[in-house]
Amino acid sequence: MIRLTRPYFSDAEPAALAEVLASGMLIQGARVAAFETAVRDYLLGLGAPSEAPLRALAVSSGTTALELCLATTPRAVSAGDEVIVPAVTWPSPGNAVLLRNADAVLVDVDPSTWNLSPAEVARALTPRTRAIIAVDQFGVPAEVPALRALASDIDLIEDAACAIGSTLHGVPCGVLGDVGTYSFHPRKVVTTGEGGMVLTHDASRADRIAALRNHGQRSVGVFVGAGPNARLSELHAALGVLQMAKLDEMLSRRRSLAGAIRDAVALAWQGAPEGSTVNHQTLGFVLPTPATGPHAGDRRAARDALVAALRESGVEAGILSYALHRLPQFAALGVNNVRRFPVADAVVDGGVAVPLHPGMSEEDAGVVIEQLKRNAGWAIGDRTVRL
Repeated sequence: MIRLTRPYFSDAEPAALAEVLASGMLIQGARVAAFETAVRDYLLGLGAPSEAPLRALAVSSGTTALELCLATTPRAVSAGDEVIVPAVTWPSPGNAVLLRNADAVLVDVDPSTWNLSPAEVARALTPRTRAIIAVDQFGVPAEVPALRALASDIDLIEDAACAIGSTLHGVPCGVLGDVGTYSFHPRKVVTTGEGGMVLTHDASRADRIAALRNHGQRSVGVFVGAGPNARLSELHAALGVLQMAKLDEMLSRRRSLAGAIRDAVALAWQGAPEGSTVNHQTLGFVLPTPATGPHAGDRRAARDALVAALRESGVEAGILSYALHRLPQFAALGVNNVRRFPVADAVVDGGVAVPLHPGMSEEDAGVVIEQLKRNAGWAIGDRTVRL
């Protein structure tokens, strides 16, 4: 089976973990600091603004990173507030909003990039809007500058969970907004098993997040408020340091394989905004609704049948993402019941992810191409997401 994704490890990772265990220092030590420095320096080298010092704060997950961002908005998000979230995403951004007792206002996405549509965001803004969470879907940069132009006084949180290494107009994803987040889950380009990071040029906000992640401690025994345990362990950070050292290699491999597969099979692959570079965290496309055949008129059934056929042929395909407006915690909010999300519905019902990771060979990519042509031939040639 050609796996959908697979962490890119070598013998160095087990050795690094053994060193941590032998040291006896397991939390918030030198390796966490080294990991934060490695990420910060990589971003500065990639073009991150340097007018103010960039802070990179390692935390226990990408979800935790979002929660800490919402806790430190200029006006802390709380009951009665609204936060705009894309209708297509893993539930974490919306869940983070609900956990602040605020309303997650869902907005439809762009049919090419599958990211927040600025036009739809403009229609969703109200006096209660406190923040926008712009997700860089599958590593494709969200149009953060356009969102900033809509709402210069609203906190813009960039959920770059999937987007380390991607850029927009020469600026790395993760530092496009007021504050940004990464995830280091095993599905991500850089993985520490579990883990996340907050990125910001705002020194005051960084200091607050640094305290919050450690039970509200500013320094040992000096508590400035209530906070969770959101620390990253030394074990996770040791993996992160090694992963950052080979990030360019992993990105080059991903881009090469993704280009070969996309060029060989004309499907409605995810697009990217002008002026962007993409890390190809996930390689996905959207099927049209079939007009004939056993699944005529049923896009989701056609997608499920294709995923099953690819898996039977040794290609581990999967669905793309989730429509938040169909999940009970978001459907229960009245503001989400008066809108329609046609692009989100199309992307979620017709979305297919196919294998892509640095450990794949050219032969593996050839098998993916062959099986797509064999099993999705009816959809080839249609490069547009049809609603």
